Amino acid sequence: MKNRVIGFVGLDVQDTVLYLSRIFHHMGKSVLMADYSGSQALYYCIPMIPGTDAYTTLVEYRGTYFTSGPIREKDYENFDVIMIFFGFEERREVRNCTHMIYTTDGEKNHVERLKEIKGGYADYSQIVFRNAGRTQHYMEDVKRPFYGAVREACAYSCNDSGKEKRLRIQCQYNEVFSFRGISARFKKYLFETVRAVFPEESGGKEFEECFKRAQQGD
Repeated sequence: MKNRVIGFVGLDVQDTVLYLSRIFHHMGKSVLMADYSGSQALYYCIPMIPGTDAYTTLVEYRGTYFTSGPIREKDYENFDVIMIFFGFEERREVRNCTHMIYTTDGEKNHVERLKEIKGGYADYSQIVFRNAGRTQHYMEDVKRPFYGAVREACAYSCNDSGKEKRLRIQCQYNEVFSFRGISARFKKYLFETVRAVFPEESGGKEFEECFKRAQQGD
């Protein structure tokens, strides 16, 4: 497949998915987001047109698409980027993921649940410690099970400010979905993640313009 299928596993990733969707859209990519998490946190961020059912049809908003139903074979062919929020749910779609992003707060029970969902078919794996507050030694112990089955593995540590936490809780795909209120470090993380997904397109002024338009909420 020429497209990218990104699996998100763990906690507090709905805002990351939304930010990335805007960047990919401005890069000229066709984007589909899917939410299979138990919390349905991403689902509640997407405005639904009255009478639509995101399980049986794709919901379009501002040039991107969303579903909570099964991804059909033709969907994999029709979209450049598919982002799947698994939460802690084990599903067969993980086998189609070219990239995996695991996010944890470092709590032992959450780490153990992350380990149960392995994207062994993915070319790239990333683990994000979000508000983990743990030592680097502990993080190395957590990262180890995710390495080895993938070609590349990266780790990031992001500690949200109080404002960022409120933004995530209230995260909505509104008329203007700008990056206001998030830290320079988190913006850099988004930039580096896009570079990992599309390394051949993430350099130069053209990409910087795409990133800038996404930040502004266009």
